[in-house]
Amino acid sequence: MSLYWSLIAIGLFTGSIYGLGALGLVLTYKTTGVFNFAYGAVAMFCAYVYWQLHDKSHITAWISLPLLVLVVAPVIGLLFEALFRPLAGLSAEIPIVVTLALLAFFVQAATSIWGGQAQYFQSIIPTSTFRLGSFHVGYDQLGTLIILIISGIGLWWLLRHSRFGTATRAVVDNGDLASMIGVSAPSVRRSAWVVSSIFAALVGVLLSHSQTLTPNNLVLVALAATTPAVLARLTSFPWAFGGALGIGVLFSLLTKVSTTGWVANLISSGPWLLLLLFLIVLGSQLKEAGISVRPMGGGTSAAVASGSEATPRSRAQRAALAGVAAFVLAVLLPTFLNGSDVGNLTDGAIWALIAVTLVVLTGWAGQISLCQFTFVGVGSFAIGHLAGAHGGNFVAATLAGMGIAGALGLVVGAIAVRLKGLYLALATLAVALIFDFAIFETVGISGGITGIFDHRPHIAGVSFVSTTSLYELCVCVLGVVLAVAFLISRGPVGRRLLILRDSPLAASTLGVNLTVTKLVTFALCSVVASLGGALYGVYLQSITPLNFQFQWSLALLLYVVFAGRTRLSAAVLTGALAMVQPFAHNPTVFAYLQLGVAVGVVGLGRVPEGTIALSIQEAKRTLSVMRPRPRRSLDFEVMARRPLEVHSGA
Repeated sequence: MSLYWSLIAIGLFTGSIYGLGALGLVLTYKTTGVFNFAYGAVAMFCAYVYWQLHDKSHITAWISLPLLVLVVAPVIGLLFEALFRPLAGLSAEIPIVVTLALLAFFVQAATSIWGGQAQYFQSIIPTSTFRLGSFHVGYDQLGTLIILIISGIGLWWLLRHSRFGTATRAVVDNGDLASMIGVSAPSVRRSAWVVSSIFAALVGVLLSHSQTLTPNNLVLVALAATTPAVLARLTSFPWAFGGALGIGVLFSLLTKVSTTGWVANLISSGPWLLLLLFLIVLGSQLKEAGISVRPMGGGTSAAVASGSEATPRSRAQRAALAGVAAFVLAVLLPTFLNGSDVGNLTDGAIWALIAVTLVVLTGWAGQISLCQFTFVGVGSFAIGHLAGAHGGNFVAATLAGMGIAGALGLVVGAIAVRLKGLYLALATLAVALIFDFAIFETVGISGGITGIFDHRPHIAGVSFVSTTSLYELCVCVLGVVLAVAFLISRGPVGRRLLILRDSPLAASTLGVNLTVTKLVTFALCSVVASLGGALYGVYLQSITPLNFQFQWSLALLLYVVFAGRTRLSAAVLTGALAMVQPFAHNPTVFAYLQLGVAVGVVGLGRVPEGTIALSIQEAKRTLSVMRPRPRRSLDFEVMARRPLEVHSGA
């Protein structure tokens, strides 16, 4: 019995930390309409700052903690408020992508500053224990629980019995009416961001002494606060905190079931399984804050970019000719490069192939996906298990992986039918993390830490063992997929996807079956991503679960958004970005690349068309200024002077 009480105490301790994080998420969402995907990254970054102050610089906790909570965290909160203030009134998908970019920014910033190595954290509270009844209680656990309860009660009092709480309720209920009665909505939102960042800092510090301090690990642990926040429908503080306590106790008790094997993997993915379950069950009751007034794809310009009827035929022909020329150049490149550079080009071609699926799914259909590399992993592991010792069954194994990925895509598509925007992004995030923790970590599927080996393919008696032949295979597959996607964008299916993205209500009015369209789009994009995974596996040859973690899906999304999510050329630019790290032969370059892309995505918050469209617009503007004046204007000037010349001659 004492064991159960100990597990309950541990569950309450962990749950209270998640509860504090959930309160911060609910607070910012209620007041600003922004769900902060970067919340866990802020917690992680603040934990590193505290570690630098306290453990590295040996500054006492009595100075380090107030400095973190009263200076560093509020500055981060003010930064968030300044970034999201100009995005008010835009489509809900734009703040989602920006917060995801900020997540990547803080992770890569921590990696660049502190190296990303695992650090061991000194607890801010003594770790000794005392006896309570028949079991031992740690002072750190009790102290943490007291701090969190005081924080929760303090927030409750602030919202119920202070002018800030009154102003917050006024802004949440009716922002326009609040301004009429003298309540400053910007000030309330600014305060909410600051308080939420302080909570994130406390979560990061309190979690770090029980977790190994690494960027990705702590981000995912802190992001688990999303589950109780969704249980509370992102509106109820008591439900958020109480749900977090219940979830903490539940999974603490479940650890008694098993600590090894697939059961332990399943338990470790428990918060994400619950999140997915909550989203499915509560789907019809979940409403997004704010009003979407601008489509994610960028409206008319996006339609032009993607090749709809608004694009002149001559422009489409030029695009087709440019694509053919680029394909011919890509095929001839190995003639001028050495083997390692050809391998890098192969990596870029595969990333471009996977990116096409996100252009279609997110850019054209408006469906955010954070689990594309999950489908890539399905294709890669299928090759490892089914292709044979010499890759002779590559085609059959690829088709099997595509079938499995297609079925999984139908499941995700069925979820997408009930959800959209923020909640669809959360659902695909949950799917990705469930596979990361429960499926891909299973030794029988992925080989665990050691991974499995994917043999180079033999297709119809033709060997693709050499680097050059594999590159040519990948380029040919990419060329076919790009050609098919281009033809789709020019036809009725492409127009149907654009209508689905810009106005689902209008699409249903025009006879577009939203359910079938979403299901088919997710399934086909999953199938193509699995095809890319098959090629990715034989390119890497040795694959592990680390190759398909959520962070790669996030990087893919940010690359595509940075390039211009509605353009097929963005997929090619994504492939070029993916080649930077191996070309540089420096592992830190990829971190700086992602850092730069994240900054770019944040900067492009109001320009959802991406860098390609922005570059084309600037080039046209520059050329229009440099273009010589029309001849006709010179004729008019001569005619204007003639009366004067005649008069002066007279």
